[in-house]
Amino acid sequence: MMDNYVLLKGGRSTKDVMRKGTIVYRPHKKTSIFANSVLQFFAQKHIKYTQHFLGVDDNERDMYTYIDGFVPIEIGETTIEQLCEFMKIVKVLHDCSQEFTQSNQVICHNDLSPCNTVFVNNKPIAIIDWDSAAIGERWEDLTYILWLWINIGSHKRHEIDMLGQMKTALSVYGADKQSLCNFADKLIWRMDKVLAEMSLDNYQYERTKDWVTFSKLWVEENREMITKEIG
Repeated sequence: MMDNYVLLKGGRSTKDVMRKGTIVYRPHKKTSIFANSVLQFFAQKHIKYTQHFLGVDDNERDMYTYIDGFVPIEIGETTIEQLCEFMKIVKVLHDCSQEFTQSNQVICHNDLSPCNTVFVNNKPIAIIDWDSAAIGERWEDLTYILWLWINIGSHKRHEIDMLGQMKTALSVYGADKQSLCNFADKLIWRMDKVLAEMSLDNYQYERTKDWVTFSKLWVEENREMITKEIG
């Protein structure tokens, strides 16, 4: 690759992400400004679960520390043990971020997919790609995590105790009553949000629409049990 840059794989929302040595270069976006301030805050608090923002280069690209490890290309291959380890990381970040928000709200990553997670020795160790970060409620991240890590949209979901895994993961996180209240409605809201924020021109729109519809079907079919077991 020219000048020893390596094009990093993935990049569904951000193209042309490059690596050179121990530095990752990403095209600057308007959303990068807030995301970078969040990463700077976490660095100041000595949080080890995120990239560090290093500044902007001469080509107006954002620079970040490279975290060595494995990042999945697709969802559906993670285990409940990995999800529980991930929930511990998210709990630390959420709790710490309340000092940033100066409120009961937290910094939501808003795309906490396994595909934005770095794994080492099959354990999640860090979260990357913070462009969608915003101040919000804990459950906005928690519902998204459970949706993607347990893979509610999978056609093989009858083989998985999804409700049991949801309860276990939320327990490990230590979710409060406010986060758990009306959890089925919160799951559906989070699923609808993905589609609402997606351009109709996106080549993956119809596929995503089918995935969201199928995911919501499971929630509706299990609404009574979700309410009874979670809230």
